[in-house]
Amino acid sequence: MSGNVQVLGLDDLRQRMFHWPAELDRAVRDRVTVEVQPLVGAMRSLAGAVGGSAPLAARSVRVQSTSAGMAVVATATAVLYGAEFGSDRKRRRSYVNRSRKGTAYVVTRRTTKQFKPHLGRRGYWFWPTVRSDLKGINARVGKAINEVVSGG
Repeated sequence: MSGNVQVLGLDDLRQRMFHWPAELDRAVRDRVTVEVQPLVGAMRSLAGAVGGSAPLAARSVRVQSTSAGMAVVATATAVLYGAEFGSDRKRRRSYVNRSRKGTAYVVTRRTTKQFKPHLGRRGYWFWPTVRSDLKGINARVGKAINEVVSGG
């Protein structure tokens, strides 16, 4: 998962941007960055609340300028997949082990301790954050672009 969140509505604008002065282009980019950047903080905060390996995976989340506008990107690693979607490792059976003295004891760990249980496509911190405010971000970005373009 190269977790990308695309900011919508910039394709038509991109066509007009080729004729804009560079100052206007920088102003639009700066305003869009200001609107999108809080999403990264919210993702890292939720990852901290989830705990485990999620805060480690959330370190790679950043806002990146793309040819289509702005994107929130998380570097794809095995830790990112496990921290976001959980582990689908099946439950382990209990087994008997012996100490060095010969005393028998039962080991009952049922799943991996590194990741939380598998959630399918719902996710733990990246996608829930995106779903919670994506429409609001798109609306605020559109408003900010209109303000910059109209000179307000």
